[in-house]
Amino acid sequence: MLVRILRAFVALILVSVALLSATEPSVAQYRRGPAGFLDRLFGIERPPPDQFLMPPEDVGRRRQPSGQRPPRQSGDQPPPVRKKRPAAPAEPIYPALEIQPKNPDARKVLVVGDFVAGGLAWGLDQAFAEEPRLAVIDQSDGPSGFVRDDHLDWAAKIGEKLDAEKPDMVVVLMGANDRQQIKTADGRLSPGTPEWQKAYQQRVERFLLALKVYGKPVYWVGAPPLRSSDASADMAQLNTLFKVGADAVGAHFIDVWDGFADESGKFIARGPDVDGQMRNLRLSDGINFSKAGKRKLAFFVERDIRQDSGLGLPMSAITPTNPNAATEIGPDGKERQVGPVVSLTDPDPGAASAKLAGAADQAGPGPAADSLQYKLTVKGEAPAAKPGRVDDFAWKPPHAEDDSAASSSSSIVDGIVILPAPTAGVRGMAPAVE
Repeated sequence: MLVRILRAFVALILVSVALLSATEPSVAQYRRGPAGFLDRLFGIERPPPDQFLMPPEDVGRRRQPSGQRPPRQSGDQPPPVRKKRPAAPAEPIYPALEIQPKNPDARKVLVVGDFVAGGLAWGLDQAFAEEPRLAVIDQSDGPSGFVRDDHLDWAAKIGEKLDAEKPDMVVVLMGANDRQQIKTADGRLSPGTPEWQKAYQQRVERFLLALKVYGKPVYWVGAPPLRSSDASADMAQLNTLFKVGADAVGAHFIDVWDGFADESGKFIARGPDVDGQMRNLRLSDGINFSKAGKRKLAFFVERDIRQDSGLGLPMSAITPTNPNAATEIGPDGKERQVGPVVSLTDPDPGAASAKLAGAADQAGPGPAADSLQYKLTVKGEAPAAKPGRVDDFAWKPPHAEDDSAASSSSSIVDGIVILPAPTAGVRGMAPAVE
């Protein structure tokens, strides 16, 4: 009997639960949230989580798949339009020239050094791309230098490279990888110490001695500034050692510092290229060069190579400092140089100076006090106008006439001869001549 009563009680409970589930509206389910069996049995309502809340006007709408917006209804406000920021103008692509075939007897220019020397070799290849009598040979090694002789001992290997290539001239650029300790038999030497500088200078002298024995022209290109101020100071110190060694063996030291620095000798990433156009000369790392920078780096070496080889120089009394410049004959019969605009702070290509740019104990070299640049930019004195030029506003003095009688009885104003009016026979002016 008791079992039957329990069965009837359980059946009654199940029927009640079924009726509650069937009669409860779907909106209430969303508003109260999910409920368990005991909650429904005893009428306990729990606050629903936020994701189950739904405004009444959205009840019954079909839910859109994730990632899609519901269709717009009539009267809805259009979504706000996001304005796109204008993209920054991209750097124009630097036009690289196609290297023309070289003559079998072309003069060879051997480039040795680190990864910066590799960029210099590319720039020289572009400079001589259309010159079949000059060939550039790139024998640079990216991670090399005078410190890591365990990777590549330049003093020991340069002789083999010279014998293999037999170049007519050698271009050297080193130093970017040498800001590290020198390992010796007695231990490690820290950069900047007197012991480090002595060991480094000995390696440079051994390298230059091998080039001197070879007997061909050597062009040592100074290290350029870097973005890090400490690194730039180290490069300036290395340039001092390089110049001393190059002068000792008769090599040409070419200081390119000012070509990649501002008026105060600090690093710049953007500046004028060889055509005077503003371009990015360095990459974002502040060390490597862009194509325009590589070409400008080679520009400072190109003039000396052309001059020593006797190839490519115009037969003129005026030697252009820019490879894209030209000379023309003016109305006065004199030659004058014309060409693209270049930076006033750029050094002359191949120019040698007793002082190095970028050194910590001296200011960067500026134009001479008697130069046109100094007079124009510092003193504010404009150069004298050339005769016949558009800015020649000088008054032309009258020219002397050969006939003294004509000059005494007439006057000349701006080249126009004015004769005196005849007065004979004019009443009131002069007595008539009988």
